[in-house]
Amino acid sequence: MKNYIYHVALTVWRKKTSMLIVACLLVLLMLGLQFSQSEQENARFKDDKDQTRAGDLGQFANVKFLESLAKQRNAGKLTFSDSSNKESRKGLPENDRSQQELEKMLGIPFVNLDVKNPYIPKQRIIHLDLKGAPPKVAYLRKIFPLLKTLGATGLLIEYEDMFPYSGILKEVKAGNAYSVEDINQLLTAAEESKLEVIPLIQTFGHLEFALKHNNWSKLREVSDSPQALCPNRNGTMEFIMEMLKQMLELHPKISYLHIGCDEVFQMGECEICRLELHENLFLRHVSNVANLVRKHWPHLRLIIWDDMLRHLSQQSLQDFGLGELVEPMVWVYAEDIYRFVQSPVWDKYASVFKTAWTASAFKGAFGESLYVPDARRHLENNLRWLDVMSQQNQLFKQGLSGIILTGWQRYDHFAILCELFPASLPSLSLNLLAVSTGYFNLSLKNRLLSALSCPEHGSGRPTPFIALEADPHLWDKMGRCMFPGSPVFRLMYRLHNTENEVVEYLKVTQQQKGWLTAYNVRRNYSLPLRIDELTSDLPRIYHSLLALNRAVVDSMNDIFDHYTIGEWIEQRIYPYIVELEKIQNQTTILKTVNSWPSRPLPPLKDLQRLGVTLPEN
Repeated sequence: MKNYIYHVALTVWRKKTSMLIVACLLVLLMLGLQFSQSEQENARFKDDKDQTRAGDLGQFANVKFLESLAKQRNAGKLTFSDSSNKESRKGLPENDRSQQELEKMLGIPFVNLDVKNPYIPKQRIIHLDLKGAPPKVAYLRKIFPLLKTLGATGLLIEYEDMFPYSGILKEVKAGNAYSVEDINQLLTAAEESKLEVIPLIQTFGHLEFALKHNNWSKLREVSDSPQALCPNRNGTMEFIMEMLKQMLELHPKISYLHIGCDEVFQMGECEICRLELHENLFLRHVSNVANLVRKHWPHLRLIIWDDMLRHLSQQSLQDFGLGELVEPMVWVYAEDIYRFVQSPVWDKYASVFKTAWTASAFKGAFGESLYVPDARRHLENNLRWLDVMSQQNQLFKQGLSGIILTGWQRYDHFAILCELFPASLPSLSLNLLAVSTGYFNLSLKNRLLSALSCPEHGSGRPTPFIALEADPHLWDKMGRCMFPGSPVFRLMYRLHNTENEVVEYLKVTQQQKGWLTAYNVRRNYSLPLRIDELTSDLPRIYHSLLALNRAVVDSMNDIFDHYTIGEWIEQRIYPYIVELEKIQNQTTILKTVNSWPSRPLPPLKDLQRLGVTLPEN
């Protein structure tokens, strides 16, 4: 045994160098495996972070990455791709990938714009849709300087029935319409902020506000629908002329007039027009209106919405001389613009018209009953428009004239209110700043926050100024700002939470649980103990709605008249109050019963018409 041990020891001594090398290799291998496992854990941790709320990036180390990239870009160390193609991130230079990573963390939709040489539309016009929730002029006077600061050059004002029509058009005017003095003050305020005003008058479709009245129903294309007028009826052009005359008397300094002509859903259906081609009807009427304006106000340039032109032939447009009469405004509010207006349409427009306009949206485009806009979707729409405009601008002899940021207040005259203007100001500011700069990234942080009077972050730790993936309504990031109407913006978040609680309570109480369903109420058949359990939260939820209602009145009183406030409350809060009061009344009746009939309960008599056999007496 001693000899064996001696022999082994001697062998190890002779091979000491080789053994040392092997030992080192083993140590390195173990360290490598440990490092690989650590990297996998880090990767998994990163994936987990990416799936958590992106709005709280301040708690992650990624904030340092954001700040580092911002400093590099502001110092000119980051370069950007000049290509307008939608390349994948894999094939881009390192600095471009870094820019994309930065924008992704902020939730900014990636559009490969040329930031070093951005395309900025000549005109950036803000649409004021006054056919719903018309703001007080005193409030608009506060808004106009803000819009100018963010890059606006003008206003597209759609009065509809808020204009102070008189004479034969007196009944067209709404009961809460602006007065002549209101219009003068509004125009003065716009002029003081150097904002060009473009009035919009509907002259074909969307004339519900006028054709709904009995005196003007004779001009309808379809007798039971006030949506569109018949271009061939006696009195049609006289009606349009009277609207034009009254509007232009109060707007003597304008250079542009928008004559609408979008979404003419009913055309060629009446006994006078049904034998004519739709495109001839449309083009002839537009031509007649344009020539009417040219005859009496030759200095005006006319704009029309483009949707009715998209499927018309180039030859038809040229035959009616439309290129010399109007300028089309190409509107798309979705993210994929080329899906709706493809390249051949652009080529056609460029062949017929010397210039064109475009129209995006900052609110009122993604749902008739929304009460706060999705700022991220609207931002992508506007960034996509910048990309499209940069490509199509060169096709037109005079280039593209500008972009309109639309903000619809109703989808049409009969629809309910959608997002209120004050609740949409953060979205408008975000998008206006983007189109006024030609891009949107972290470098615009201070301009945006300053314009909206947002406080600096007080937590002592850096946080991103937006996080659009997790906070698309900007409630979290803009909730402490003090822009005009900011209490209304904050109120929408409160409404959101209260509404969710009420809806959930009604669902649980009336559907999921088995003691307060319509059946129980109809049969007056339930258990008082369960009734008490189900209504324990009812007083608290009910009073939260009443408190919300009071807050609405207080926050909107300086912005809207009591008609608008009342309409909004009736649409958003009143139905829930009525529903909760109904439950309270039903439970009061249910709890008065202390003895119940034997089962089975007899079927309802009304079920007989549904084929249910009733028992014989």
